[in-house]
Amino acid sequence: MNRIIKYIAGGLIINEALNYLFKNNTSKQRRIFISHSWKKGSDDYLSLKKKLNKYKIKVYDHSIPEFKAFNEKKQEKLEKIFRNQMFYCSKILVLGNSGLEENSFVMTEIKIAKELKKEIVAIKPYGQYSIPQFIRRNSSKVIGNNINSIKEILK
Repeated sequence: MNRIIKYIAGGLIINEALNYLFKNNTSKQRRIFISHSWKKGSDDYLSLKKKLNKYKIKVYDHSIPEFKAFNEKKQEKLEKIFRNQMFYCSKILVLGNSGLEENSFVMTEIKIAKELKKEIVAIKPYGQYSIPQFIRRNSSKVIGNNINSIKEILK
């Protein structure tokens, strides 16, 4: 019995020591989905990803990567993919490129995000004075594409 108690106590001490040592090196990793169009806005998407990496903002990006860009003719299949990708996300970031139309797949992503009750945050790309109205209407917040705004929204 003494032996078991020693093993348990030793395990608890080691666990606490490891927690203490690595506490400062771990920060919560946010699960996000960045809604964007590969046709219009891929530069803004890639720029945002670089910015997150540069400032060491830990996120798990559930967005559809370019190498898995989809066949736009299969709406039903796409909706299922979007839903699966967004399910575990805490926030949906929408890049509000001015060329996007309301009948785009970005609107489909917004619709699904609302059904899943996800917070939708619009990001106004650099150099733009406004974002499409359908994105503004469906977002809980509109922020600029600067690191301080992005950090604040991902807290």
